[in-house]
Amino acid sequence: MSVISANSKGYTIVELLVTMIVGGMLSGSVALFLGLHAHVAQRGRDVSVTNSYVENKIESLRSAGYLSLTNGTTNITSELPDELKAPRSGSMVISDESASIKQIDITVTYNDQGGAKTYSYTTFVGELGVGQY
Repeated sequence: MSVISANSKGYTIVELLVTMIVGGMLSGSVALFLGLHAHVAQRGRDVSVTNSYVENKIESLRSAGYLSLTNGTTNITSELPDELKAPRSGSMVISDESASIKQIDITVTYNDQGGAKTYSYTTFVGELGVGQY
């Protein structure tokens, strides 16, 4: 039989268990952090894509001019960027704010990781041109 001396080297079972528990907690928190980071990054990309699309749409309407704007509702779902997850939808409403000002309301809805996310934008186009009411 061998006798274990008091100064033998190695880890005890308790030390190994504590190390495994702490390591498991650390790896779990890192995985949670990475998952949350991916969710926030995707949400940021979606908002950026939506804002970019709406800005371009509004600028094209402003460039066309006041006289080209007709009142009514237009479905713009087919124009939405493919980067936005389905189901996605969009609508544009043009109405008279006053005799020489048109109001443009654009609403975009898309799938945000299982839930619908909706953004609404409003701008005005004057008869005299950009920034001239």
